[in-house]
Amino acid sequence: QCQAVLHFLLSLGEYQEFLGLIMKNNIPKLLLNYISITDINSVLIFDIIRYLSALLCHKKFASDFMNYDGLQLLMDLPFNQRASTGISTCLYALVFHSTVMERLCAHKAHLIPPMISMCLKLLKGKHESARSHVTLYLTLAFQYRPIIEEFDIQNGLDHFVDILKATTAILIEPPSNELLLFLHRQKLKHVCNALHRYIACHTLLYAEHTRRVKDHHGVGMSPQIYMNNKALELEDNLENAFEYIQSNAEFDSIWTAMDSLHKLGGFEVAMNALFISEDWRSVRYDATSVIISLISFMTLLPRYQLKLTEPLTTPTGETQTAIKFVLQAAEDYNNIDVQKAALGLIIGVVCGPYRANASNLSHTQASQSRKTSSDDVMHKMWSAIRTNNGIKVLMSLLLTKTPICHADELRTAACKALNGLCRSRGVRQIASKLHLMSSGQLLALMREPVLPENIETHTKFCTYTGSLLEVLFGVSTERATNEPSLLNKMTKADIVSKTPITFDKDELYYLLHSTLIEQGLKSTANMLVDEIKNKLDKDILFYPKKQETLPTTGSSSSSSHLLMSPITPCKKLYIKNSRSRAASAVDETPETPTPSKHKVPQKSVGVIEHLTALDQKNKTYQPPSLDDLVHNFMREQHMKCEYPMSIVPPFSLFREHLCPSPQPKYYEAPVNMVMRQSSRQYLAGHGGISGRYRNYKYIYSKFRPYYTYKLGNRNEEWDDINLTSCLTFSNYIVSGCNNGQIKVYEMSQYPPYNCIQTTQPSLENPDCDPITSLAISSSEKLLASTSTSDPEFSHNNLVIWSVGANREAGAASTDVLEHRHEIPGVDHVSFSYNTDDYLLCTMDNKCCIVDCYTGRIIHTMKNPHGSNSYYKNHAVFNFTDELVLNDGVLWDFRTPSPIHKFDKFNNFVSGVFSPSGIDIIINTEVWDIRTYKLLNTINSLDNCLLKYNNSRDVMFGLSHVKKEVLDHEISPAYKHVLGPFESTFKTFYTKNEYSSLGTFDVRKQIIDFSFCRSDRMVVTIETANEDFTTMWSGGSSLRIYLIGRSRGSRGDEDDEDDNEDDDDDSSTSSEDHPGDFDDDSLMSAELIESGSDEDIFDESVSDIESDINMSNDEDESGSDDDSN
Repeated sequence: QCQAVLHFLLSLGEYQEFLGLIMKNNIPKLLLNYISITDINSVLIFDIIRYLSALLCHKKFASDFMNYDGLQLLMDLPFNQRASTGISTCLYALVFHSTVMERLCAHKAHLIPPMISMCLKLLKGKHESARSHVTLYLTLAFQYRPIIEEFDIQNGLDHFVDILKATTAILIEPPSNELLLFLHRQKLKHVCNALHRYIACHTLLYAEHTRRVKDHHGVGMSPQIYMNNKALELEDNLENAFEYIQSNAEFDSIWTAMDSLHKLGGFEVAMNALFISEDWRSVRYDATSVIISLISFMTLLPRYQLKLTEPLTTPTGETQTAIKFVLQAAEDYNNIDVQKAALGLIIGVVCGPYRANASNLSHTQASQSRKTSSDDVMHKMWSAIRTNNGIKVLMSLLLTKTPICHADELRTAACKALNGLCRSRGVRQIASKLHLMSSGQLLALMREPVLPENIETHTKFCTYTGSLLEVLFGVSTERATNEPSLLNKMTKADIVSKTPITFDKDELYYLLHSTLIEQGLKSTANMLVDEIKNKLDKDILFYPKKQETLPTTGSSSSSSHLLMSPITPCKKLYIKNSRSRAASAVDETPETPTPSKHKVPQKSVGVIEHLTALDQKNKTYQPPSLDDLVHNFMREQHMKCEYPMSIVPPFSLFREHLCPSPQPKYYEAPVNMVMRQSSRQYLAGHGGISGRYRNYKYIYSKFRPYYTYKLGNRNEEWDDINLTSCLTFSNYIVSGCNNGQIKVYEMSQYPPYNCIQTTQPSLENPDCDPITSLAISSSEKLLASTSTSDPEFSHNNLVIWSVGANREAGAASTDVLEHRHEIPGVDHVSFSYNTDDYLLCTMDNKCCIVDCYTGRIIHTMKNPHGSNSYYKNHAVFNFTDELVLNDGVLWDFRTPSPIHKFDKFNNFVSGVFSPSGIDIIINTEVWDIRTYKLLNTINSLDNCLLKYNNSRDVMFGLSHVKKEVLDHEISPAYKHVLGPFESTFKTFYTKNEYSSLGTFDVRKQIIDFSFCRSDRMVVTIETANEDFTTMWSGGSSLRIYLIGRSRGSRGDEDDEDDNEDDDDDSSTSSEDHPGDFDDDSLMSAELIESGSDEDIFDESVSDIESDINMSNDEDESGSDDDSN
């Protein structure tokens, strides 16, 4: 009967309307009397406690419960499974009443030790419900200082870490029971929440303790923190406490709670939990964000931050560092809480104190060693962030616009992290060259927030942005927001900041000497002369100050006139070995005011006392040195130059500095081609400055369709065969097919070209795989082809062919290609430039060097510390065959370890070497191999595959199809091929900072691209099918374009005819008889000509003139019209 009544009342206990009746009938005292009975039925006790927990949600009832010593009665109950569940539920209900908890801490503190002991006993129990409620209770109770202190006294942290270890061990191999799996995941989440709250409370207490120790005044952030009966205000003070510890923590700071957690292995357990939570689907995001936030607190002290860079083994067996995982979470996660937590951790490790000049401060040697250790940790963290592409992650977050409600918060956090990261000299140099910073795009973000309601967050973003611009370019926040010409000033400031300042110290000695004389300190001036002679052991040349040579602005002159106005050296006076000479040198100087008029008053000593007091208050203050003042003055002079230079002669204190202006426009080559050719008669070179570039621009901006070839007509059985790759060398064109064939065409006088060899005919081997790429050696004696090895295109197979061996030997067979070696698992290949001995093979993120004659792999290169994982990675040699660039990592294949890993700023292009031999181009970034500094960013190179012509002065760029399009439209097969490309290719001039020459649209999707060694034509594989899922089965064609010839009106018509007749004709030509190059091409050869070593067209033009005869007068007249 009692149980039935309790079950009925349990359903009414939470309603406020029945509380009056409950209190009127003295129900609390009645329930407590039942609890105090020792021999009562355990089932009835359980129902009573359940009803009691339902009533404890009312503040009035909870207060009376404490007055009647209800908590003591609960702890006196016999401990069993049912009672433990009810007790934990009552504790969880009590913690929500702040007044009840304050009374417990203030007046019933003697109950806290047994209560914590009971909680720890419940944590050890086997009942999941009791353990879950106790964990939730402690999570909220840690904000009361007596409870968290007693929890530490009883080593409660050990219990949480043990539970976390056991749970992660179970979840590494999750149970098949879904309910049991959910319970373990929920337990892991609750324990992580409790540990997070525990560390957060200790962070607040440690920050206040540190501040009290340093200030010696007992004034903290919030007075109620030290009141034992008040809860810690985490929401208001936690961020400030975090930043205070971050900026004031020393390398060997003592933090008992944090040290205990690390000794128990809390960091490693938290990382295991983080790796496990990544694969969850239900409570994944909540657990992941809490664990990352927990790790950010655990790495707040500098000596624990290095754990983020240590390799850890994930549950899947992979090796990964914590900082890499956090950066990936900040960039890729779709949950805003995870991204915020990851950015908070990054801010914690990059924005700490950095005392680069700690050795100059007046502190003890022990303090200096601590700060040096902290600086070493900071450098290692900056390096780890760079190694794991942290700059790219933070830069991309600056441009985020989704989710719209939180985009401003992400931008602000990313900008704050960049402020800390840019304190690194290397990062600062790279960031100042990026397009986002140097183009004014960052200033545009300051104009308005993504969401107008987030104006307060946007204000913080503007503050951090102004600080970032000041760090990068020396531009203040006010100037950054108000001056329209800021970009030019930022560029000038960047140049000035990198200019080495040198000057003649003799001029500085003379100014010091003059100043001492003017102040009436003649004896000190004489001592200066003697010291210079004795210490430096050389004769110092002085320029005596003549009144008639110095411009004056008033009745008296000062040394500042020397700094601001140029002077003419007059009578030269040398300091000889005798002191009398030195004295006479002083006496011959102009008269100076008497010392009595300019004597320093005695009261000026108060200024020194004031400076001493300031120095005692702020130990880090250092007055500027004389050398700093002179350097700053010279930099200001350099900043006034209209066109500042980074390399200048030594500055002078006696003459105003001025960088030379650029050459006048008179020497510029005319833009008009006819005028430019005429100006060559009186201007050397190509008609003036930039003449060679403009000649190249005139030629490589024009391409004329010359010949189109497609497999498949009504007389052949090639309906399902399409071209997939192409290559030109000597007098041959080689193309690969989607059925595994390689076709060799011999270029005759004029089209159609005959196919002289076909390898792997489809009729005999219909299951052959597509030929994905072709490469030819420098001597044109070896050819390499790659083809897919399975239907899923997981890897390609490499085949090495001999070229022309049978023909040279006079064999009966006339085949051009002869099979030599085959190597599996190769995606892309490239030959060495100077010999035929080596072949560089790309295999996903690694590469290997193969001996072309034996087919043996002689060296493998893979970065053990991680790779950039470019989507279209293609390893390449440099032009001396000494260095290799693979996946953004520079190698010398004669050494086992990599030389340098370049920062990643794109996901597609892995980079190539520049023809100069000292630069590397990775997407839009140009890097210096010697210093590993970012030299420039060229936006027109974005997402382009780069190829050089034979003379390496022109670079062709084909734009990759965006990865977002590929992910949605085609299979992962195309990760192992370089294509597909967009319908345009670009040309760049390599000798003029990769200036753009032109962009040509072929109006079809490009699959592959090649050009002949004579630099007179380019060959493309094109397809009219824009569906990438059937890119190799949509009717591709091979098309030849002539370089330097304009596309006329007939060319446009021929393009349309090609689209219509592709299904019927195997080959088409843009002209019935193409004949010779027209006047456009002949003039193109003359435009480039500047000597036998630089002419790239004369030989090709003469070859065509001898091989191809003009047979159509209409075509000749049409060409003349085009040239006119």
